[in-house]
Amino acid sequence: MTQRQSHTRVEQPPPRKRSLVRDLSMKHKLMAVIMLTCVSALLLSGAVFVAWEWRSLRRSMVRDLSSHAEILANACRTALSFRDPGHATEILGTMEAIPSVVAVCVYTDDGELFAVYTRDTAGVMPPPGRPENGHSFQDGFLTLAKPVLFDGRDLGTVCLRTKLDVLYERLRGDVLVITGVFLLSACAAYLISARLQRVISSPILYLAGVANFVSEKKKYGIRATYRSNDETGLLVQAFNEMLEQIQQRDAALVKANEQLEARVRARTAELTSANESLLRETNERRRVERALAKANEHLADTVRELRRSNKELQDFAYVAAHDLKVPLRGIGTLADWITCDYTDKLDEQGKRQLGLLKARVSRMNELIDSILRYAEVGRTPRRHEQIDLNQLIAEVIAQIKPPEHVQIQVQDNLPVVVSVRAQLAQVFQNLIVNAIKHLDKPQGRIAIGCRDQDDLWKITVTDNGPGIEAKYFEKIFQMFQTLAARDESRGTGMGLAIVKKIVELHGGSIAVESEPGQGSTFLFTLPQGTVAAERRPAHAGSVK
Repeated sequence: MTQRQSHTRVEQPPPRKRSLVRDLSMKHKLMAVIMLTCVSALLLSGAVFVAWEWRSLRRSMVRDLSSHAEILANACRTALSFRDPGHATEILGTMEAIPSVVAVCVYTDDGELFAVYTRDTAGVMPPPGRPENGHSFQDGFLTLAKPVLFDGRDLGTVCLRTKLDVLYERLRGDVLVITGVFLLSACAAYLISARLQRVISSPILYLAGVANFVSEKKKYGIRATYRSNDETGLLVQAFNEMLEQIQQRDAALVKANEQLEARVRARTAELTSANESLLRETNERRRVERALAKANEHLADTVRELRRSNKELQDFAYVAAHDLKVPLRGIGTLADWITCDYTDKLDEQGKRQLGLLKARVSRMNELIDSILRYAEVGRTPRRHEQIDLNQLIAEVIAQIKPPEHVQIQVQDNLPVVVSVRAQLAQVFQNLIVNAIKHLDKPQGRIAIGCRDQDDLWKITVTDNGPGIEAKYFEKIFQMFQTLAARDESRGTGMGLAIVKKIVELHGGSIAVESEPGQGSTFLFTLPQGTVAAERRPAHAGSVK
């Protein structure tokens, strides 16, 4: 006998609610399946026959009525041609011989009722107007209209209406015959299925009895007897092999239990050792957590101290700026007085020195204002709002009032962002003013654009100025850094530092791309997380 090893675990199905069909015996289930199949086939055949018979009867009635209508149309040609309704009525009266016809009428070509015949017992009225040619089944009647033609000319229409009682009566007879055949066939199918089901149910019931006996007595040495070589025979063979495997596994189970007990004892010893090691690790972790808590407290104290120091530095910057501006205003005022009162007494060198003094005082004032603006970035509360960059740039350009020889062009339609309006205006103002200050050509061009890059908006400000060497790309964004000499520079070196601080506060970054003599392009990014997902219609154009 072939040995079959199986390691597949068969899971028990979930418990089900009791059902009449599930609780039936196999004998009755087989009979029910056979009966259901036969009944379904008989019902389908009967339904198809009834449908076919219904369609055939309807066609037959239409064909017969059409023949009568053709005869009446030929007979009524003369009456319609000579407008003789009496003659037409006599012709229509011949339909009294057909009991199913309840109404016949003739209409002229202009739709008027010419002649009519109705069966007194029917109580049916003719159609009120000339009907369309053809037939229709409606309200228990068949209505058919046929044209009266003579030499191709339409003289009118003949309309017949007949009852469907004959059709219904014949259909009822067919249904009764089909019902009788169905009942006789069902009885025959029941008797035959009661005999044939034993071929399938007997071997299975025998195997079920053997399985029940083995389950109750726990005698796994019993084997079922083969009775056929079909699927039930394979089932008996599989059942016998299963019993043999159970015998073998029962012996193996005893041995496995002994081995399992030994492994449990060994595993228990390993777990005890692991628990001790885990306890030591837990204690060490608690010690590290306490040390980390102390370090966090120290870090919090350091952060508080740094905040206090930053606040003191900011306060000092405001106080120092105020204290520095007071003497500067005095020096400037004094220089103005000297210029007014001693203009005729000063030579050219004295006037130049006095002008240089006033310029240095003005530059010192600008430097102090730039430091204050740099300190204010990120300090004051920020109110975010939706900003149309096209409108904002137009306002910045109008405020700057660029010279006539400088052309500023907004190349792309810019997005609508949610940010701090004053700070973004400061960014564009500083970049545009920086480009204007360093122009070295008779005609200056500044272009502002934007493109979508992943989850960022990349905004560019491009000019045709002198350009910047690569080694100065980082230096220009530092405080008080200019590429020109101090005496030649017209800036404070704070503009790009303020731009960088504002852009980084908005979660972006700024960089420059440039070559000497080829102009410069400043690129800064804004996260689209703080940008409205829309683009305004193009406001692009040149602004001089």
